[in-house]
Amino acid sequence: MHDLTKKRLILIGLGVLFLLDGALLYFNSKLSAPENDRRQALVNQTHQLALVRADVDRATKIRAKIPEILHKFDDFEATLLPASKGYSVLLQELDDYARDTHVILEDNLYHSKDVAGHNLTEVHLDSSVTGDYNGIVQFLNHLQRSKNVYIVDSLAVDTGESGRNPGTLKVSLHMRTYFRKT
Repeated sequence: MHDLTKKRLILIGLGVLFLLDGALLYFNSKLSAPENDRRQALVNQTHQLALVRADVDRATKIRAKIPEILHKFDDFEATLLPASKGYSVLLQELDDYARDTHVILEDNLYHSKDVAGHNLTEVHLDSSVTGDYNGIVQFLNHLQRSKNVYIVDSLAVDTGESGRNPGTLKVSLHMRTYFRKT
């Protein structure tokens, strides 16, 4: 029995040591964690502060450029055709481009609307352009290089070939331009 008691005492002693070791590990982690949390929080807050300062700097630079940008918008608007003669100039220019590129421009439909907050009219134009591929590409290049503003919103190739010569394409064209109100 003496050996049995000795083994029990050793096992009880080991159990107490394991409990104390676990308690020490727990308290050690509790004591060291807040300091690490505070350091990490400081690093995070410093990083966040740097991001906010960078945002404020960008916003300040943008705000400083607003008068220059508004002046450029005014200059751009001044280059637009006046609405009183814009439609006739637009039609003449598109007809000239069609003649130069050997395409047929037809089915011209216009609708306009005022641009809120600006002295502008937005004009939507739906047309169809018929010709060979090179002619249509040249026509679009003329639009792109025009001194007037043309924004091509969409192109759609009409695949029906009834009544057309082989190699001839018909492209539906939806675009916009702008006129100054007079």
